[in-house]
Amino acid sequence: MSLVGQILPIFLLIALGVVSRLFGWLSDAAVDGLRQIVVRMVLPSVLFLSFVDMSLSVDHLSLVAVVFLACSVGLALGWPLIRRLYPADRFTPFLAGGYEFGMLGVSLFAGAYGAGALPSIAVVALGHELFIWFVFFALLIAARDGSARPGDLILGFARNPVTMAILAGLLCNGLGLRTATLETVPGIDAIIHSLRFLAPMVVPAVLIVVGYGLRFEAVDGGKIVRVMAARAIVQVPLAGIAAFLVLGHLFGFELRYQVALFTLMILPPPFIVPLFMPDDAAATAERPLIMQVLTIHTLASLAIFAGIIAVFPSFG
Repeated sequence: MSLVGQILPIFLLIALGVVSRLFGWLSDAAVDGLRQIVVRMVLPSVLFLSFVDMSLSVDHLSLVAVVFLACSVGLALGWPLIRRLYPADRFTPFLAGGYEFGMLGVSLFAGAYGAGALPSIAVVALGHELFIWFVFFALLIAARDGSARPGDLILGFARNPVTMAILAGLLCNGLGLRTATLETVPGIDAIIHSLRFLAPMVVPAVLIVVGYGLRFEAVDGGKIVRVMAARAIVQVPLAGIAAFLVLGHLFGFELRYQVALFTLMILPPPFIVPLFMPDDAAATAERPLIMQVLTIHTLASLAIFAGIIAVFPSFG
């Protein structure tokens, strides 16, 4: 496939989401429903199928550890930069770290490199999910409620459809139950076939939702630039070091894993940040800026990802 053939469909699907909002083809309620389908059904299907048939080894534990550490370091370095710029803001510093893996990373990677590349980014997902639930989400809830109980975090991790799919896939894989084996069991075969029907929806559904959510409102442009610059100063060099130096040269992982991690770390902050903000006056004042940073950063991430595809059009 040509470079244009890899990149253009991604942008066209995002543009379709934008057009759907502008012309009223989709409502906010419809898109929210589609988003729930993606998060609760489609993405878990993709990750379960990827983990079930993945050739896992002890070496993958080091990859998970590198991803978790890279995510944690990114937040630890970026947080004080934004905090120093805007000490009165309670939630803006969360834009310093974390990545929108579920609603953007998987669809970009699969859209550009095909379904065969999903296992590599699925392993990256495991380290990322551990970071999101036990570091990022814990801090976010603590900022909102004043504290975060460990029991609630563990329960939330276990109940999350994405993490449930990953854990179920790992369990089946560890027991030697590949999809070829599961498809021989009456009843289970229907479930596997259903998951296979759902999985291909991830690219178009997510990109249309992302496009629909791109909104440009009047906010403090200078503040947006400063917040994004503070994030970029940390994330871009760290992504290169973690993906290509540590993962590639130090641990010897294949290029597809390196590109998967680099792709993760150029993504915008998690879209859950504004969803977990309270309705008090201070948080309400911060929300427009956070929403706008997520929009602008998404566009910037798409541009950077186009560059990634240009440099690494394949993993052959």
